[in-house]
Amino acid sequence: MQYQADISYEEDKAAFYENNQNMTVPEFHTREISSTTYVKNLFKNPTSRSLSYLKNIFPVIDWFPHYPTNLNWMLSDFITGVTVAIVLVPQSMSYAKLATLSPEFGLYSAFIGAMFYFLFATSREICIGPVAVLSQEVGKIVTRVQGKYPGLYSNEEIATTLALISGGIVLGIGLLKLGFIVELLSLPAILAFTTGSAFNIVAGQLAGLFGFSKKAGKHKSTCETIIAFLKHLPDTEVDVAFGLTGLVILYIWQFTCEYYLKKYKSDAKKRIAITYILNLRTAFVIIISTCISFGVLRYRPHSQKAPYSIIGDIPSGLKHVGRFVPPPGLAKHIASELPISTIVLVLEHISISKSFARINGYRVNPNQEFIAIGVTNMVGTFFGAYPVTGSFSRTALSAKCGVKTPLKALITGCSVLLSIYCFTNGFYYIPNATLCAIIIHCVAGLLASYKLTTKLYMFSPVDFIIFITGVFITVFATIEDGIYFALCASAAQLLWRLCLPNGSFLGRVKVATLENPIFVPAGLKTSSENSTSENGSVTSINKTPFNESTKQALNPPTSYVYKWVPLPKEPNNPSKVHTRFINGNINVEKPPSGVLVYRMSESFVYSNCSLQIDQIIAKVRADYKPHNDNRERLWCEYTYAESNWKENWKHLKMGNFRKFFNKEIKDLEDANAGDDVSYDGNESDEYIQNRKRIEDSRPVFKILHLDFSQVVAVDATSVQALLDLQMTIDHFVGPQWEMHFSGIINPWITRALINAGFGAKRVDVTKIENSYLKRNLQNGWFEKLPTPLFLNRYLKSSTGSIDLEDTEFTDKADVFPGDLEVGFAEDNRPLPLYSTDYPNIHFDIPSYSGYD
Repeated sequence: MQYQADISYEEDKAAFYENNQNMTVPEFHTREISSTTYVKNLFKNPTSRSLSYLKNIFPVIDWFPHYPTNLNWMLSDFITGVTVAIVLVPQSMSYAKLATLSPEFGLYSAFIGAMFYFLFATSREICIGPVAVLSQEVGKIVTRVQGKYPGLYSNEEIATTLALISGGIVLGIGLLKLGFIVELLSLPAILAFTTGSAFNIVAGQLAGLFGFSKKAGKHKSTCETIIAFLKHLPDTEVDVAFGLTGLVILYIWQFTCEYYLKKYKSDAKKRIAITYILNLRTAFVIIISTCISFGVLRYRPHSQKAPYSIIGDIPSGLKHVGRFVPPPGLAKHIASELPISTIVLVLEHISISKSFARINGYRVNPNQEFIAIGVTNMVGTFFGAYPVTGSFSRTALSAKCGVKTPLKALITGCSVLLSIYCFTNGFYYIPNATLCAIIIHCVAGLLASYKLTTKLYMFSPVDFIIFITGVFITVFATIEDGIYFALCASAAQLLWRLCLPNGSFLGRVKVATLENPIFVPAGLKTSSENSTSENGSVTSINKTPFNESTKQALNPPTSYVYKWVPLPKEPNNPSKVHTRFINGNINVEKPPSGVLVYRMSESFVYSNCSLQIDQIIAKVRADYKPHNDNRERLWCEYTYAESNWKENWKHLKMGNFRKFFNKEIKDLEDANAGDDVSYDGNESDEYIQNRKRIEDSRPVFKILHLDFSQVVAVDATSVQALLDLQMTIDHFVGPQWEMHFSGIINPWITRALINAGFGAKRVDVTKIENSYLKRNLQNGWFEKLPTPLFLNRYLKSSTGSIDLEDTEFTDKADVFPGDLEVGFAEDNRPLPLYSTDYPNIHFDIPSYSGYD
């Protein structure tokens, strides 16, 4: 079957109607999506998809066969791996102190994290190992468990059990492909956590830097830690010579290298050399301080106490290899600590990996990164490791060194393993104050800068408030309280937006495209006045003597189209903030008479549908004429502003009560309703008559157009709300109006609307012609009722008026009910964009010019 369709164009609608009316267009029937289709797609090709799933767990299978043929990969990865290892060894021993563990456990964790990551990695820059924030959290968990159950478990058992359980949780999330939950970790939550934790770590290391960490003790909040540090300043030991000197050298080294990096911005070779020198600063400080310490303690027996705090004996090799069995009852005792430890485990890693992937032009798979973290931590339990994750500082170092593949992690792991077996005797002399200086220097880089904080405020003031509040809670309470607040506040913000959407009523603007316009400074008068002709072309009347080419360049003939934007002065719209989309001097026209266009926002679901439906109903009741002029006004339609106390008291006459109770008088009034008869108690009521005249002047409601371009999903509650909306408007304005939709981006939304009865025409064309049109014309009140969209378009087309006695109209073959939106095939045949069975579902919002 084919439709004879009317295709409208804005530039010259009348001429196009004359030439192209009743073009033949083939029917198009959309196949409705079904649950069967969804299930079939879900379980399609199970064997190949299962094999693909198993293969994707090991991405190394894809890129490793190409490794031998790329020598530049080998060189870059080797240099990067060794460089990262030089930084990782001292950092891992330092961070083990934060976790209240011996330094060797930091080395074990560094070895395992680097050695196995490359098998599952989708990020080439990430370096897994001990990190400051996670180590600090592990240390707090160990301290809390030891405080509740003193002497029952060792620190190493608690830390390794935590790695086993949290790693298993993260591995399960990755295998089940639930990595999308990481998107719930908003940027303000991450920044608040990292900044607050960094401040907490720096404050906690100050006492060790000055040599009185045992006297200062440990405290829950950062502010208490700072107070304790200030109280014990008189107890400063000789350790401060190593600590402050090392810290000053680190910062002078960093600032000097950064200065020369800016100076030689265009010299690539010098920048690479300076980058390597910059990243060797921690290794240099460790080596120098260890050499000085060795010179001081060389002839002192190990049994004799050193004059300053040193690392002490570190066993050579892997001394804790074996199957780890958690002590009975320990898992139950740390269960309450698992949420925060799991969040911290993935928080920094995923955010860092995604950031560097975006910068370097590739994609990270969060599910695969979850698997990598989980496997690494679970395998680490066989070596006595504690929880590890991706490090920001070492990842940035890898990127600066020009890493090419994740295989650099294997080189880093081998280098760390070499240090475990060969250099542990030298680690004995490392001063703890030097490790504190390294921790402070590394962690201080995690503090959010004032530039980042300012940008966050410019991006979103609400996120800025969440960030600042989260940092304050972290500093003055605990890290856990800070991150829980930031996560809950971000979730509350999301729910707020979902439950209180900014749906808006739309108006039209004429949009034209000018070729090669000439800009003039704002506020100056131009030398020409632009005007728009009747057919939509933009013309110019120049008042200064330009030549013809200049005039043509200034204002070439351009057609306009209608675009829909929120009405800036519509009281029912959320606020002026949400309607400032275009130049405020642009004229935003209201929709044509009888047409109401509303744009939904967010997902149209159970949490927000009622609010948007109520806005539409209130708008219809306020601006459109009811189908019954003499209806009794509902109590909810009255407002305090229209109260007229003098007139209201005038109504309280005995005649009103007598009319109400006297049935004969009431019947007589009903019988003479059309006569100009006035009875006692109902004399000329100026107040009521004015109200009726106002109601009579309102337009008849014809079209409600709902723009779904921002809606990604609907549910049963919201679809039922649309049905209730239709029924409510039917009761108010009558059934002769239409509900249209556009911008639907989800086939399940279309399915829901169609099954609810929307989208199709409400009455058949022939029935309209035979019953509706003829009856209303004969009764003489056709103009009082709204005309259906398709009939209105037909009546306003160039064919002229309809002769009811002429059978030509009814004999036409399937005239499509309205303007049909078409696209064009390769051979320029016009084809419908959407199903011809549902003419009220549009590709975009029509201009509704036929109702002007």
